[in-house]
Amino acid sequence: MKRLLSALLAACLAACLLPAVACAATDSYTEKNATLIAFTNKGATGTGLYSGYEIDGAAVSITEAGTYVFSGACADGSITVKKAVKDVTLVLGGLDLTSESTAAITLNKDSAATVLAAAGTDNTLADSAATNEEKAAIKVKSGASLMLSGTGTLHVAGNFKNGVKGAAESAITVDELTLDIEASDDGLSCDDALTIRGGNLTITAGGDAIKASPDTTDETAPDTVSKGDITITGGTLRLTATGDGVQADGSLTITGGAFDVTTNGGHQTTLSDTDGSCKGFKAAGALSLTGGVFTVDTADDAFHSNDVLYVTGGSYTITTGDDAFHADNTLAIGTEGSSSTATPHIDIAACYEGLEGAKIYLYSGNIDLTAADDGVNAANGDYGRVQNAFALYILGGELTIDAGGDGLDSNGDIVMTGGTVEVFGAASGGDGALDYDGAFTQTGGTLLAVGMSQMAQAPTASAGTQDYVAFGQLSQMGGGMGGHGGMGGGQRPENSTPGGGTPPSGENGARPSPPTEGAPMDDETGTRPEKGRMGTRPESGLGDAGEAAASALGIAKGSALVIKNSAGETLYNTEARKTAESVVFSSPAVAGGETYTLVVDGAEAASAEATEATGTGDADTSFSLSEAGFDETGNDDAAAAQPVRDWLGAAVRYAASSGLMNSAIWQWLAALF
Repeated sequence: MKRLLSALLAACLAACLLPAVACAATDSYTEKNATLIAFTNKGATGTGLYSGYEIDGAAVSITEAGTYVFSGACADGSITVKKAVKDVTLVLGGLDLTSESTAAITLNKDSAATVLAAAGTDNTLADSAATNEEKAAIKVKSGASLMLSGTGTLHVAGNFKNGVKGAAESAITVDELTLDIEASDDGLSCDDALTIRGGNLTITAGGDAIKASPDTTDETAPDTVSKGDITITGGTLRLTATGDGVQADGSLTITGGAFDVTTNGGHQTTLSDTDGSCKGFKAAGALSLTGGVFTVDTADDAFHSNDVLYVTGGSYTITTGDDAFHADNTLAIGTEGSSSTATPHIDIAACYEGLEGAKIYLYSGNIDLTAADDGVNAANGDYGRVQNAFALYILGGELTIDAGGDGLDSNGDIVMTGGTVEVFGAASGGDGALDYDGAFTQTGGTLLAVGMSQMAQAPTASAGTQDYVAFGQLSQMGGGMGGHGGMGGGQRPENSTPGGGTPPSGENGARPSPPTEGAPMDDETGTRPEKGRMGTRPESGLGDAGEAAASALGIAKGSALVIKNSAGETLYNTEARKTAESVVFSSPAVAGGETYTLVVDGAEAASAEATEATGTGDADTSFSLSEAGFDETGNDDAAAAQPVRDWLGAAVRYAASSGLMNSAIWQWLAALF
C-alpha cells in the first residue's frame, strides 16, 4: 500500500511542485526525501525521511523543517506547525480534513510554511460552525508567514468565522493554485501583509472577501505594528462579499490580474443606515491601480480611498450604487504627460457619482460614465468651504458624461488644458452640465457641454482664455456657471439646515437617511442624501423628474448633433444622450466673432457668434491643508462659524441672481460674499 501511495504522489509532484529548499529532486520523489502522513477518522500515521513530527490521535504537530505529504480524510483532525519552526512544506496530496475545535492548519508564532496543493489533487480544509478557538480554517499566528501555492485545488471552509486568517505581523502570499474559500465572515485576511501573485481564486464571504486590517481595538493586545497592506500582481479573482471585496487598512496596490467583484448584492441593493461598508476596493491609505481587468458591481463605492487614489492603467466595467472612484483627497486618472486616450479604459454604466475627490486630475485614458447625480465632483465635506481645497484639472484623455445632476462639478476651480470632454447635464431640475464655485479656465482641449435652458454654462470671459460658442439660453449665476450648490446659487446650499447645523458626511461612518421620493438632490459636498439607490431613480440615470419636455433646439435622446463653422466644415459631431436646450462648444478651432451652426438630425437648429475670451488663464493649482487652516487629517479647528457664513452668502447670491429680490441692496449684499 505504501508503494502505491508513493507512486501516486510521485506523479502528482513530478512537475517541480515542491520548493527547492524543501525538496531539491522532486522529479525523483520517493519516501527517502519526504514524510508521508495519512489521515483516517481513527487517527493519523506517518512514515518517511523526516522525524520532525508528533502524532496524538488525529492531531499532527510539525516540530522540524522538512517536506510532509498529507492524504486521506478525517472528520476531526488538525495540522500544527510549532513555534519558530521554518522551512516547512506541507504537501496536500488529496486531503479532506475538518477540525471540530480549532483550525485545520495552524502556523504558530514566528513559524514559516508553504502549503502546496499537489498537481491533479483536490483538497479540503474546514472547521466546525459550532466552535473554533482560532476562528479560522487556516490560522497564521503572530509573526508567522504562509505561502499558498501548487497547481492542485484547495477548498477552504471557514464555517465558524474566517477562511484564512493571519494575525499581527504575519504575512500571507498566494501564488499559482486554485483556491476556493467560503467563510461566514472574512475570506482571506491578514493583519500585516497580504500578497496575491497569481492563481485562480473564488471567495464567497459573509464579511470581506480579501482583507488586511490590524486589530487595533483588542483590549488585551492591540495590534499597533501591522501595516494592513495588500499587493495584487496577478491571478484571476472572483469575489462575492456582503462586506468589502478587497479592503486594506494600509495601502492597496494592484498591478495586474482579472477581477469579478460583487458586494452586498450589487448596485441594485438599497442600503440602510445600519449597513456596513460594502465597497469593491477600499484602502485607508493610498489605492494604486496600474493594471488589471475589473468587472465590479457594488452597493457601495466601487473604488474608494480615505487618502489618495491613482488609476494609471487597467480596464474597468463598473456598476455601483454609490461612487465609482472616490478619494477623500487626490484622485488622479491616467499618466501625467501621456497622450494616450486608451489607457486606462473606464466604462461606468451606473453610479451615484462617477469620479469624486477633493482634487481631481485627469491626465489620459478613456472614460464613459452614466451617473444618477454628478459625473465628476471635486468636493469633500470634511474640508468645509475652503475653496482652494478643491479643483478639477483636465489635462488629457477622453471623457464622456451622462449625468442626472451636474456633469462637471467643482467646489473650487475647473482648469482644462487638453483632452476631449463631452458632458450631458441633467435634463431637468436644478443641475447643469457645468457647475463650479471658483473659475473655469480653458486653455486647450475640446469641450462640448449640453444641458437644459439656464443649465449649460460656459467659461466666463474673465477666466477662460479659449474662445467658445453657445447655442440656446445660458445663465451666469453667482461666482460660477452652475445652476446649483455652493457659491453658484439656485439650490439650497451646503449646510443650510435651520440653525446652521451640519448634516452627517455619509463617508465610512453614519450613512445619511434616504430621501423621500421626488426629494431634490443635495449638493456636491459629500453631505448628501442616501446615494445611488438605483431602484429609486430612472434607469437612464437622469434626475428625479426624468426626461424633460421637448427641446427648443430639437435635441432629443439619440439626436445627431453636428457643429459646423461658417465654411460648412464639421468641427464636432456626436449623439445626444438626452433631451437638451442649450449647447456650449469650445475648441482651438473656435474663433471669437466668427459664426457657427448647430445641426440637429440633419437640420439647422441654431447659429451663434463665438465669444472671445480675454482673461489671462491663470488659476490657483496649489493646496496646503495647513495654509487652509486644517491639520493633516483635514479637521478645521478655526472655521466653526464658516458654514453659517457660507449658508448666508449662498442664500443672498441665490436671491439676487434668481430674480426673487431685484433691489440694489440685494445686489450689493451679493457682492460682499
